Amino acid sequence: MKLAVLAELFTIFLWSLGNIFIAYLNLFFDNYTQNFFRYISAALTLLLFSLAFNKNKYFSSLKNVKTLTIPILTVFVFQIFNVYGIAFTTPTIATLITRLSVIFVDVFSFFLFSEERVTLTNKNFIVGTLLSFFGVFGVVLVGSSLFYSNELFFIGVLFLILTSILWAIYIVSIKVALRNSDPLSTTTNVFLISGVMYLPFSVLTGGLYKVLNEDLAINFLLVASGILSIGIGNFLNYYAIQELGASLSTNLQLLIPIVTGILSMIVLNEPMPTSKVIFSLLALVGCWLVIRASNKSSER
Repeated sequence: MKLAVLAELFTIFLWSLGNIFIAYLNLFFDNYTQNFFRYISAALTLLLFSLAFNKNKYFSSLKNVKTLTIPILTVFVFQIFNVYGIAFTTPTIATLITRLSVIFVDVFSFFLFSEERVTLTNKNFIVGTLLSFFGVFGVVLVGSSLFYSNELFFIGVLFLILTSILWAIYIVSIKVALRNSDPLSTTTNVFLISGVMYLPFSVLTGGLYKVLNEDLAINFLLVASGILSIGIGNFLNYYAIQELGASLSTNLQLLIPIVTGILSMIVLNEPMPTSKVIFSLLALVGCWLVIRASNKSSER
């Protein structure tokens, strides 16, 4: 139990660190090049874990790759908007807005899964949704871009809202896909294929060639960010979910914006005025209420 909690907390740290990596690496690489190297390095890491701990299940999952079309395309588009969103705003604001995906997951599940339709009528869901949107709206009003102009800041906010919707589509679609495969094998295949899809765009933008002329330390961070935040982070999360259950793991992940905020202040000097902190906490409380409503519905 304690080991699983530590695994989930380390996952939260790695995922938060990943947002810092994205913001920093955007200063050196274009969107597609960053995504290609991060996802390929992550996929190869997960592939090693799959072959080491899950070989039979992984080879069996290859028969169902066609069923992953929607998750693969969703992840591909999601990460493009996610990188732009983080770069145009700040890592903290980005992780906070993308927490809204818990709301969109319930909305989409309402139409697809009859057993989860009670969630939207739950008082906690309604109050949590209103509180979350109010908190995010407040953060947007008092926030500003870290590296770009305020015009791009609001474009980044729109991208992040779209990112939240896309991530919710991914969660719902992967839930369907997992009926015939295990999570680790499925995620390995999704990340591997979507990662390869960034390659032609990286070549067209010239980013792939720029890597060869970039400083070795920056290239190391590019690869390490994928291995740590996406690869090892997801592997530890699967372990934690198996030991703790999805409910506790999801609740603990509300710490991601807080950890990201601390890291962003230390590494990137992101401004953190009191008003921004208060609105962020309101949004997280709202997300917690939504998660609580979802958990109660799933227990029925």
